[in-house]
Amino acid sequence: MKTKSILRKIYDPDLGSVETASGRMTLWNVFLPMFFELFLVNLMGTVNTFILSYYSDDAVAAVGSAGQFVSMVNTFYTVISSGCSIVMSQEIGAGRKKAASESAFCALMCMAGISVLCSIILSANARAMMAMLNIRGEVLDEAAAYYRITISFSFVYGLNSILYAIFKSNGYPKYSVFANLCMNGINAALNYIVVFHPELAFAKGVRGIAWSYCIAMICAHMVALLLLHRAHLPLHFTGHSLRSLRKILVILKIGVPGGISSLSYSVSQLVTTAIIATIGVKAISTKIYVSNIVFYVYCVGLSLGLASSLLTGWLCGAGKYEQAYRLNLQNLKVTVTLNAILSLLFFLFGSPLLRIFTDDPEILRTGRVLLGLDIFVELFRAFNHIEANSLQGAGDVVFPMRIAIFSCWSISILLSWLFGIQMHLGLAGCWIAFAMDEMFRGLNYLHRWRSRKWQGMTVRE
Repeated sequence: MKTKSILRKIYDPDLGSVETASGRMTLWNVFLPMFFELFLVNLMGTVNTFILSYYSDDAVAAVGSAGQFVSMVNTFYTVISSGCSIVMSQEIGAGRKKAASESAFCALMCMAGISVLCSIILSANARAMMAMLNIRGEVLDEAAAYYRITISFSFVYGLNSILYAIFKSNGYPKYSVFANLCMNGINAALNYIVVFHPELAFAKGVRGIAWSYCIAMICAHMVALLLLHRAHLPLHFTGHSLRSLRKILVILKIGVPGGISSLSYSVSQLVTTAIIATIGVKAISTKIYVSNIVFYVYCVGLSLGLASSLLTGWLCGAGKYEQAYRLNLQNLKVTVTLNAILSLLFFLFGSPLLRIFTDDPEILRTGRVLLGLDIFVELFRAFNHIEANSLQGAGDVVFPMRIAIFSCWSISILLSWLFGIQMHLGLAGCWIAFAMDEMFRGLNYLHRWRSRKWQGMTVRE
């Protein structure tokens, strides 16, 4: 009994237990599906990079550069999907099922209109946008081709993000995992055909990889719609009038600040890529290979952060602020520990991991240095994932936005240029800047959480 009491002081599982309309949900019930979902999404990117590395390092640089623009657009769509998730979580926690249903309907309708419009406009300006990354020649041609195809179907990603938000808010995150599992399987199979059996593919090279991604994403959408139909969630998409769309104002009030934070980070990463491009195409390839490896550490922290956000929304909606406060600090300890262990392991096994993608000695040497520096990045990133997501789950969204914008541009970008280019530290200088950016944001978010100023900021009916 004494041992059990000591263990509870270190980790109390009751803090992560919440009663919802779908039954009792625990932190780990929410975390595991979210982790597998992010893992599968990243695995698809890793498979793409691995298969393309057999094609050429230039192809990796092209797809990686274009992929950052696609990621930025997808982040823009999360303005609505994350806002929908937080609003629905708080409404479900407060027992307002009708309001939650209205939020889901509104988010789907608005996302459909916005994402289709964005897909049309952005695909028409693909080459001009890729040229902004300081890439030239064949790499630019392939990046523009990849971007034009994938961004044309970005509306499917937008709709999927709303469906996944609905599943998670109602306590069914495993459904989004299953949809992503189908997407990964189809994508991997099609990519294999494109690169190793091009005679069977209707599009070759980078264009074939782009079409594989789009086809797999459409299949995931069909699976998600089928699961939504079979889930019998307490949602009603009929009987709503145009007045129901006014709920978008509440969703945007919550989603826009968080979306701006994520968008600012994505844009800052694009600027950093443009800075790295001045070093050379090989530097871009190195960044992409290392990012593919360390994202598996990122997945753990972000999954715990998103789970914390969801549970915080439910708890704050029910007025259980003390439980939300203590759960956050407990999750922070867990995430810092896991990030430290995983990032250290990736550094120790860095060489064989990098050799999965390339045998270039310069890339291997630089990649090892970056994996060592990334230990500090991941330690402070743990603070960002838990604290920022918990604040957003509680409805405190403006403060994290201000800190994120200031830090991304005043620390990450400025110091990447200063250390990487002016002080000739190259990619290592950029990674030092990333660590300082993560540290500044993380410690500010922690201070905000401990101040308890987020209490009482939940959505009201």
